[in-house]
Amino acid sequence: MHTFIHRASYLALVAALAAAPAFAQQDLETKMKGDDRPSDSQIELRNQSRWSLQELYFAPVGSDHWGPNQLGHHSVHPDDTFTLTGIRCDKYDVKMVDDDDNECIVRDVSLCGADRIWRIDNRDLSRCQARTNRE
Repeated sequence: MHTFIHRASYLALVAALAAAPAFAQQDLETKMKGDDRPSDSQIELRNQSRWSLQELYFAPVGSDHWGPNQLGHHSVHPDDTFTLTGIRCDKYDVKMVDDDDNECIVRDVSLCGADRIWRIDNRDLSRCQARTNRE
């Protein structure tokens, strides 16, 4: 009798584990279909450069109509982190300005329901600024 109960419990556990991916998939689909508008994004900006980032702006792709400074009155100093939340799902052009007033513009950045980590180092920032100056 004990072996039968043990074997029945084992079979029930196997059946539950086999069904788990289906439940997980169904739950994911429910979450995705729950709202017509995709969820907002969150970005963690990690400054690994030697320059302080003074300003950060978003604009609709292809536009020079920059929104408000996303950093407000904050600066992101070398080795500091700043988190932006509630960024509306869309594609943006992104402009950063460092403490030397050099601009870096990255075009056509997709932010849609994703949590992102942006690591900015000396090489990335210098290349972006050079590319921006050529535009």
